[in-house]
Amino acid sequence: MGNLRNSVSVVIALAAAGVALNAPQASAEIGVQVMIAGGGLSNGFGTGCSYDVVANGATGVGMEFYDNGVLFAATEASPTPKTHVARWAPATPGTHTILVNQNGDAKTVVLTVGTGINAGSSCLVM
Repeated sequence: MGNLRNSVSVVIALAAAGVALNAPQASAEIGVQVMIAGGGLSNGFGTGCSYDVVANGATGVGMEFYDNGVLFAATEASPTPKTHVARWAPATPGTHTILVNQNGDAKTVVLTVGTGINAGSSCLVM
C-alpha cells in the first residue's frame, strides 16, 4: 500500500498504510464517501503525524474540513464533482471529531488520537 507519505486515490479510498496492512480507518458518507486511513502500527492515529482526509464530492462545490470545530482546510470548487483531499495533523491526544462540509451536507468521523512518534514512513502511536 505504500507509506504514510503516499496517497492512493480510488473512488472510496485514501492511503498511507505505513507498515501496517490493517491500519485503522474511519469513514462517513458525504456524496460518496469520506475516509481517513493510516495510523500507527495498527493502533490508531497519533499527534505529530499527518493524514489525508479524502472526500468525494456530490457536486462541484468546494469543501471545508474541521477538527473539533476548528477549520483546518478548505478546497476549491470545480466544474464537476471531484475528490477533495485535506492534510490533517492532530495536535492533541483524545477524541477528535472530523467534520467535512460541502454546501450544507456535513458528515462527521469520530476517532481517538494518541501520542504519536513520527518515524518517517510510519507513525508509532502510544
